[in-house]
Amino acid sequence: MLSLVLWYNVAMLFKSFFKKVSTTLVRMSPARRIFLSFAMVILVGSLLLSLPFVQAETSSASYFDHLFTTVSMVCVTGLFTLPVASTYNVWGQLICMFLIQIGGLGLMTFIGVFYTQSKQKLSLRSRETLQESFSYEESRSLKDFIRSIFLTTFLIEGLGAFLLSFRLIPEFGLARGIFTSIFLAISAFCNAGFDNFGSTSLSSFQTDPLINLVIAGLIITGGLGFMVWFDLASQVKKSQKRKLRFHTKLVLGLTVGILLFGTVTTLCTEWGNAGTIGNLTVPEKILVSFFQTVSMRTAGFASIDFTQARSVTLLLYIFQMFLGGAPGGTAGGLKITTFFVLILFARTELLGLPHVNICQRTIDPKTVQKSFSVFIIFLLTFLLGLLLLGLTAKDNPPFIHLMFETISALATVGVTANLTPELGRLALSVVMMLMFIGRIGPLTLLVSLADYQPDKKDMIHYMKADITIG
Repeated sequence: MLSLVLWYNVAMLFKSFFKKVSTTLVRMSPARRIFLSFAMVILVGSLLLSLPFVQAETSSASYFDHLFTTVSMVCVTGLFTLPVASTYNVWGQLICMFLIQIGGLGLMTFIGVFYTQSKQKLSLRSRETLQESFSYEESRSLKDFIRSIFLTTFLIEGLGAFLLSFRLIPEFGLARGIFTSIFLAISAFCNAGFDNFGSTSLSSFQTDPLINLVIAGLIITGGLGFMVWFDLASQVKKSQKRKLRFHTKLVLGLTVGILLFGTVTTLCTEWGNAGTIGNLTVPEKILVSFFQTVSMRTAGFASIDFTQARSVTLLLYIFQMFLGGAPGGTAGGLKITTFFVLILFARTELLGLPHVNICQRTIDPKTVQKSFSVFIIFLLTFLLGLLLLGLTAKDNPPFIHLMFETISALATVGVTANLTPELGRLALSVVMMLMFIGRIGPLTLLVSLADYQPDKKDMIHYMKADITIG
């Protein structure tokens, strides 16, 4: 009875929190609203997870551990200093699921639902923020878009939990099996990488086809982006044939290509490695290689020990984590469409072509410029984070493990070569900073903090500067 009263008070706290946040963020720019919304959720979440009644009997966590876990959950990363299973009881794990769901969809989406359900009109700034959060380009029917996001999310997560329960209920019993299935489904769809098994992630289910394929399906679904799924769904609903958007075709093609590339390269580099997949059968090697490639798209689940993987494999994983998923979804990283635009621009420059063209279409120069801005800022953030982590990490860990940890945090992936629990608080603070920047986007962070008003001289077109490059 006492637990129900405490849980009711927590629910009322969240309700009051949403109202206050929606009022506070009304007059801010979209970038600042995204920045502050995530920061507020992290603060409240860390306080909730530090409450005594949500702690497991085996918990030895400090507030710093709760803060790190909250940042990782809200930023849908998956890194932790202490396992969820040994730190939080059922109530704590319910809060964890809620934080992961907010992190995956964004607080502004929940605020948007609050407004639509109360039949209040969304302000122009709210619409701009939601469009920026999901890379939604159309201004009409935004309310329907928000409702569709929630409906699609809960349907997919529900289907995933239902399928996982066929394996987890026999393993853990009815109550815990259903709860664990829901936890995993939410975590996988939001690309969070958390589980409530322990510190070994999915290693005990390494060769289980149902667990691996269902979780991989949830990861891919969340990483494709909501616009892609809504475009695909429109093909089924409408009787008249309508072509898919070019963005949808591009995302699907790049996703298939990256998954194929990652699976094949993992098989080639780890085929005879007894520490990873060397002792498995051929079908099991393919399954594990495919699952880890999917997980590197910012999900963070692990079915192998990365300390046993070859350095060249980790380097290939670093590249895949750097690319990330598609825009407008729950994945992080640079985004595959951004990287593709840069490749097309490089080709255009090498061939001396006047426009960036692909499949009888020309990419807007502003899109190319934004892609370059995002790439440069993301790369510089990665290098700065790597430098800071290298300076603050103890015991001089291998450089490839530091790179692996840095991009895992920045791309909100959540895999680690067993480095996270060994880091000191200063290094963990660097990791938290990278996770936060990676979730909201380095460009969004700079815009939210700069508040720069262009001067008249910045708008003047001067004579051309004589600079030689190359």
